[in-house]
Amino acid sequence: MGNERKIIVALDGVSEKEAVRIANILKGYVWGFKINDLLFQNIQIIGKLRKFGKVFADAKLHDIPNTVSNSVKRLSAAGADLITIHASGGVEMMKAAKRSAKGSKIIAVTVLTSRDKKQKGIIGLVRAAIKAKVDGVVCSGHALAFVKRVPRSKSLLKIVPGIRPEGYKRKDDQKQATTPEEALRSGADYLVIGRPILKSRDPVKVIKGLYKPTG
Repeated sequence: MGNERKIIVALDGVSEKEAVRIANILKGYVWGFKINDLLFQNIQIIGKLRKFGKVFADAKLHDIPNTVSNSVKRLSAAGADLITIHASGGVEMMKAAKRSAKGSKIIAVTVLTSRDKKQKGIIGLVRAAIKAKVDGVVCSGHALAFVKRVPRSKSLLKIVPGIRPEGYKRKDDQKQATTPEEALRSGADYLVIGRPILKSRDPVKVIKGLYKPTG
């Protein structure tokens, strides 16, 4: 699989119409698309985006097991390939999500990348995710070294948000940003990239230029 197929485009803060337009442009160039706020406007956006790639439903569910289970059932039935829950919700909540996932993969969010680089508690969260037998974790590129310390963590998909290409100068709320090369070198399976692509006049060119050639 080429590196481009490891990219998940974060469609945050855009309208449904704009999300579909961008997805149409990037069809075949990326793994798929992450949606968060759009889920709360219309869950059917999942089906619309699946025409252009896979869908990462970043719902960040965190509630009692039964409520999380019901939400996962709805998202899975709508066609979500990946669904996020908060690892801090505990093992029983994560197990309930996994039982209800059907064809979707359950991904546990550890520490948000809008926070600083102090990875307090991340090892415990990863251990809980493994115990619950979920499919993967979301963590910063900086946190991958901590994740690797946990026995059996190789079985988890590692999804890294906060990816910023080298030379990207705009300041934003990502305090744990890493370059694509750094994240992949550290063991990332998928890279979540939003603003550097969404704010570009040529999103395809940005994606093609994300990686340096390797000899």
